[in-house]
Amino acid sequence: MKTFISSKNTFTVILLCSVVIFLIITLYLGLEKDGIQSPVIIIPLFIIGMFIWILTDTKYVLKNGLLLYYSGPFRGKIDIKSIRKIENHSGLCIPIFLKPALDYKGFIITYNLYDDIFISPENASIFLDELLKINSNIEVI
Repeated sequence: MKTFISSKNTFTVILLCSVVIFLIITLYLGLEKDGIQSPVIIIPLFIIGMFIWILTDTKYVLKNGLLLYYSGPFRGKIDIKSIRKIENHSGLCIPIFLKPALDYKGFIITYNLYDDIFISPENASIFLDELLKINSNIEVI
């Protein structure tokens, strides 16, 4: 089992942290001023928890021929033998729906017939080498 954490783009980290700080300040001021009711507190606390979870738990694990991806509550697995193509990608516009990543530089992985995912492992070359050890038929672009 090999674990690769997601690389983190400074912009993404600042954006997520800013939202968390804004929500904490808003909650504090609301509690101090009005004594907000508990149902109103739950939603911002849920969002704060989700963002912190995503920031601290976005990673990729290679285990038993599977690529497992984790990004907070968003999780999944891909059979490495089903990966057909891996394409390097860099840019803010990522043409993929599923993006368990914290950076805009990474890989677009095409697997099965029409499935795509964008990931951004911190040690990209080592990650790619490990995938190719398991499935040497992967086309790298």
